[in-house]
Amino acid sequence: MNDTNNLSNRFYALFGSVFLLFAGFGLFLNSAGVKLAQMGVNNIAIGALNAAFFCGASLSAVAAHRIVSNVGHIRSFSVFGAVFAMCSLAHLMTDNLYAWGVLRTVLGFCYFSMLMVVESWFAEQSTPEKRAKVLAIYNLVYYFAFTVGIVLLSLNLSSDNIFVLGTLLVMAAMLPVSLTKMRAPAIPERQSINVPRVFSIAPLAFVTAFTGGLLVNGLFTMASVFLLQQQFNLQQISAFLTSAMVGGFLVQLPLAKLSDKFGRRNTILVCATVSALTAGAGLAAMLFGYATPMVHNGIAFGLGCGLFTLYALSIARANDRLPNNMNTVEVSRSLLFCYGLGSLVAPVVLGVVTNFAPQYGFYAFYALIAVALAVFTLKQARVPVEERSVFVNMPTVSGSMAAELDPRNEEMHEQFDVDVAEKHVAQFAEQSDKTNDTQPENPETHATENMKKDDTAV
Repeated sequence: MNDTNNLSNRFYALFGSVFLLFAGFGLFLNSAGVKLAQMGVNNIAIGALNAAFFCGASLSAVAAHRIVSNVGHIRSFSVFGAVFAMCSLAHLMTDNLYAWGVLRTVLGFCYFSMLMVVESWFAEQSTPEKRAKVLAIYNLVYYFAFTVGIVLLSLNLSSDNIFVLGTLLVMAAMLPVSLTKMRAPAIPERQSINVPRVFSIAPLAFVTAFTGGLLVNGLFTMASVFLLQQQFNLQQISAFLTSAMVGGFLVQLPLAKLSDKFGRRNTILVCATVSALTAGAGLAAMLFGYATPMVHNGIAFGLGCGLFTLYALSIARANDRLPNNMNTVEVSRSLLFCYGLGSLVAPVVLGVVTNFAPQYGFYAFYALIAVALAVFTLKQARVPVEERSVFVNMPTVSGSMAAELDPRNEEMHEQFDVDVAEKHVAQFAEQSDKTNDTQPENPETHATENMKKDDTAV
């Protein structure tokens, strides 16, 4: 009993670190555009500099585990935190945009490396029966902490002080980890993934993950720039982003139930449609002069409802397309790569769009991308109930070890095999051609077969 309590207390310390990390990230990510806009930097350059952060995140997924394996979790976490703090404060010492590009790349590398360290502890120390609960709390901490970071934007602070506050939050995250007595977990060996072949297995999952990264992190990195062009102040920008986070949080459970009952394809279609209609409403409000701050907040809420579960839905869709006993950790990592690629592209594209169409480009971009996702989704086959996994909520910002926390993999002992997965999809496609036109989906079918999977749902 004492060991269990001690373990819980240690987890609380780790969750404290994650809270501070997410809060600092939320403040820092959204304040960078404000600082650059106040410096008079054009939107294209702002987008490129924001993209540099996610370029560093991609480098972290490739190289950070080697550093951690060589020097240990606690030392590497402290080093990543120290370098993050130095690079963050160095922003205040120079206005050179090339230097900013380098600094933001290093920041992205350090931040996602710190996140990977904490996630590896969660994955190692949580028992299989507790892993779903750990992931659920992790998701809750993300929404609450990220919202706190956004709300801090509304304080009457200078852009320099906002940078300092974001740095202090990330540095504070180092304290619980540095003082922990938890045994350092092992970093699993990475397996190479052939992304094109995995795309052939679950194309909708990959497109949804990419679109999620494109639209969610486009909102975080460039919405503040767009709103500054509309003469919004920091309090109004904070309210806009908070509305999006609230919308994303409130739909988590309803969309999870909708997804399990009616399938990922239909739920992705609903999310894309809601996003397209909401962005279209925002575009109409801009065109006809009704875009008040409250209207913008309502639009942000609708976008949060439509966008924030796309990444989790992409993972669920990929799970549905694979054999029920096949481990999907590596596939989840490849989806995280696609999500990160969308996050990398988003600021650059939105920078160009908002530079040449400052009033209408932002919402027009969201409407077009959401419509494109809806059209692509309509062309994909449905997955019958007996082939589905159980939906699990995943935070939209996570490190490369988050896939290890997914409770759906606990009873899947067969390693991922692309050839076996492709054969499974081919057999499923043949069966679908024979039955889809004659047999409607019945959500009540095969309830007994899914009973074991339901035990791992968050």
